[in-house]
Amino acid sequence: MPLFGTNGIRGVLNENITPELGYKFGMAVGTFYNDSSVALAHDNRTTSHLLKNVAEAGLLNSGKNVIDLGMIPTPAAQIYCKLNKIPGIMITASHNPPNFNGFKVIAKDGSNPGKTEESKIEEVMSNGNFNKIQWNSIGKVTTGDAVEPYLREIIKNVKEEVIRQRHFKLLIDCANSTTLVTTPLLLRRLGADYVSVNANSDGFFPGRGSEPTEENIKNLISFARSTKFDMTVAHDGDGDRAVFLDERGEMIDGDKFVAIVADHILEKKKGDLVFPVASSFLIDKIAEKHGVKVIRTPVGAPVISETLTKIHGLMGGEENGKVILPEYLNGGDGGLSLALALDIVSSRGQDISSLIKSVPDYRLRRIKLPLRADFDEIKSKIKDQYSKMKADEIDGLRLVEKDNFILIRKSGTEPAIRLYLSSMNQEWIDSREREIKKLLTV
Repeated sequence: MPLFGTNGIRGVLNENITPELGYKFGMAVGTFYNDSSVALAHDNRTTSHLLKNVAEAGLLNSGKNVIDLGMIPTPAAQIYCKLNKIPGIMITASHNPPNFNGFKVIAKDGSNPGKTEESKIEEVMSNGNFNKIQWNSIGKVTTGDAVEPYLREIIKNVKEEVIRQRHFKLLIDCANSTTLVTTPLLLRRLGADYVSVNANSDGFFPGRGSEPTEENIKNLISFARSTKFDMTVAHDGDGDRAVFLDERGEMIDGDKFVAIVADHILEKKKGDLVFPVASSFLIDKIAEKHGVKVIRTPVGAPVISETLTKIHGLMGGEENGKVILPEYLNGGDGGLSLALALDIVSSRGQDISSLIKSVPDYRLRRIKLPLRADFDEIKSKIKDQYSKMKADEIDGLRLVEKDNFILIRKSGTEPAIRLYLSSMNQEWIDSREREIKKLLTV
């Protein structure tokens, strides 16, 4: 199996992620890129310093200087790499549970490298054809500040003064992880008052799971409903996306949030959109309104980024709420999403709940199932069951009927099967879920 999954390499220490693997990874990245320096950043998982140190050793032994950016969100490291035109490594497992960790490569333009680039790095790891240098040519380790340029670049994308005049009151959940370094500073710059929870650094993520699912943030939802906030934001572990609650404490589906961002962006500039097969047909309706196209890809930020580059797309996104604006950064950023949410609300003079209600009510249900060895047989059974629906295998199996779809695929980040059901008809979703779960027990 390839090392790189949907977005980077992930696993559990001394099971499928080892210090030796981290050292080889550092050597491979240092060998693949010709640049003299490589940036290195990490999240605050219990294993991050260990993996950072072995990756750093690999980079140094391949002849690179290392710029240590410290504990910061992934997009802050990506912006640093983009501005300085150097590659980078991020030690993180993003939204996975605390026992996981991993490695992300950052390309010289700050983007998630495409599958072609990842496969070449993996090939170097596999064949062991590393650059190795002499004792008297070892590079240096220096530190770099990625926070200030990151905040500055975010704010360029919004109307700062208009936001400041609104005097937002927000509730923020930093997931005991990287965004506690940046989100409070960003909100201060934008003139917002805020109450923060889970804003202490703790690699065990004691406040909640690092993925901001409705179940994981149920305490946050209760808090938001009991107090008056204009908006609530919950970050994931490495800060490359965010989920939002409206002014009543109701959770905003990521699919709909990305749609209102696309509508906002397209009002100012036209260009085609790139979205994975897991996103609902709501984004097609937004594209149709503005006379642009939607290009569909497999799930995962790297392939979306690669496609955006290839077609010179205006914006990409995912159904989990991730927004990708390549002119800013060809990768997701929860900090940018937060700034854009404030920009949209302040510019339009409406509560965010009203803006969400203004778009067609596409529903999207996400179901996680245990990974099974007979996955291919499962796909065949589902395809036979719904033989009248149009099928494609861009990623797993997707079955489409008008504006409804079923998608079943293997997760690229953990041993699980992902099932997505989307429709404007709730009963259609409920029926398909019952039928498919029954089919899986046969």
